[in-house]
Amino acid sequence: MNITGTAATAQDVQIVQAQGMISSPGGGFLLPDKPNIVDFLYFLSSSVEIPPAALPGTSPWPQYALTQAIGLVLCIPGVLGISYTLACYNCGTHILFSIAPDVPGQNFFKKERSNTGYSLVNPSTGLVAASSDESTSSTLTAPEWAAKLTVGQLDFFRTPWGRAYLSYNQSYGPTIWGLT
Repeated sequence: MNITGTAATAQDVQIVQAQGMISSPGGGFLLPDKPNIVDFLYFLSSSVEIPPAALPGTSPWPQYALTQAIGLVLCIPGVLGISYTLACYNCGTHILFSIAPDVPGQNFFKKERSNTGYSLVNPSTGLVAASSDESTSSTLTAPEWAAKLTVGQLDFFRTPWGRAYLSYNQSYGPTIWGLT
């Protein structure tokens, strides 16, 4: 496996240790207490179920998404162990779905970003407060607890992985952006 791009050198140890492996023989993460590209790729293929044709192993986007996620997750590395790792992987998955282009002949990410997927291409400045089946209407509102969140922070509510990431951060305790 050849990993390149931002922070790829920080992953060298994990890549060497995992030469030719995507997961441990027992089916779990190689290093559950430390986010790394090999385990993130395993998470994307096994938990998120991104088809290999849609995200080839040579794609730089998973490394970019993981690097951004490690910078965003507020938990203290090493203190929370697997919780920190899962927060990084969920955050990274949300970022990946937001930015990854489709490879030629595929439309996986385009479909997931569209209205039939997570509607990531549509602007959203609040959380859905109500919805109905008639003409598929919905009402957006900013609850009091979310009033101080930025548009970027509200964006994480749009995918299950973004919400899981926020849940991990909220479990950590009060944060600088208002989740308690």
